[in-house]
Amino acid sequence: MLNGKKISEQMASVGFDAWGVVRATELSDAKAHFGEWLAGGGAYRLDYLVRNVDKRFDARLLLPGAKSVVVGAVSYKNRFSEGYEPDFDARVASYALSDDYHTTLRDMLRRVALGLGFTNPKSVKVCVDSVPLAEKSLARLAGIGWQGRNSLIISPSLGSFMVLGALILPEECDEYSKPFEGDGCVGCGKCLLRCPTGAIAPNRTIKTALCISNRTIEKSAEEPFDTRGWVFGCDECQTCCPHNATAPLFRNPLFAPKVTPTDYDSNFWAKLSPEEGEKLFAGTPIVRKFKNR
Repeated sequence: MLNGKKISEQMASVGFDAWGVVRATELSDAKAHFGEWLAGGGAYRLDYLVRNVDKRFDARLLLPGAKSVVVGAVSYKNRFSEGYEPDFDARVASYALSDDYHTTLRDMLRRVALGLGFTNPKSVKVCVDSVPLAEKSLARLAGIGWQGRNSLIISPSLGSFMVLGALILPEECDEYSKPFEGDGCVGCGKCLLRCPTGAIAPNRTIKTALCISNRTIEKSAEEPFDTRGWVFGCDECQTCCPHNATAPLFRNPLFAPKVTPTDYDSNFWAKLSPEEGEKLFAGTPIVRKFKNR
């Protein structure tokens, strides 16, 4: 049986800022809500969101015999998370300025698995974005935070500038986390007003077709779209969030920025070839911009 204290020791030792443990089970309510979003065209042209819906909401389908899911969050907040000068027209989402979090979180979670005694990598399942798993729903159940109006998980202490990862394990835990109770977004709505394209729906979902982050990252649309000065991703709905105003900057050195976005204006980006871009931004999420062309 898994020991909750040992899990906490391992998660802290590899650099997670917040974590929790939940039972591996079907997330039926979240699945139904997601199905309604898909039925309304929420996925736009992101076909991968339509696939593997059953797996996304039941960790047992990703790892046969799964009993528990360890969910972890790491803050990546840096000085660019706090916003750019109004006249700067080549903005990059702050999460993309460091090494690719997919690789970083996978390595961290694998170290946790080893620390818990799982030496066979096939006995566990490491999940970071590219694996269909409802991390946000699990993060709330793990007590990390609530799902904000901007659809992101917001932690009372860390805000929303976080990346999430999960480790599916084949054993029960001696103590499971309590779901996060409460909603820190009541009476606010600043993110809805701040979104320049109206991409945030009132029911805490995103209208993907209007989302600047989607339009600047995913290979999903050919028609012209005004990205309002963003060249990769978008932080508008997070920069304005009151919970992020008091959140600390990143603590894990693996999330230190290696790119200074203000060094590159819109003219630079317009002239940058895919080959040059892949070389200059190697190892960061920004390379997706060039691989998706």
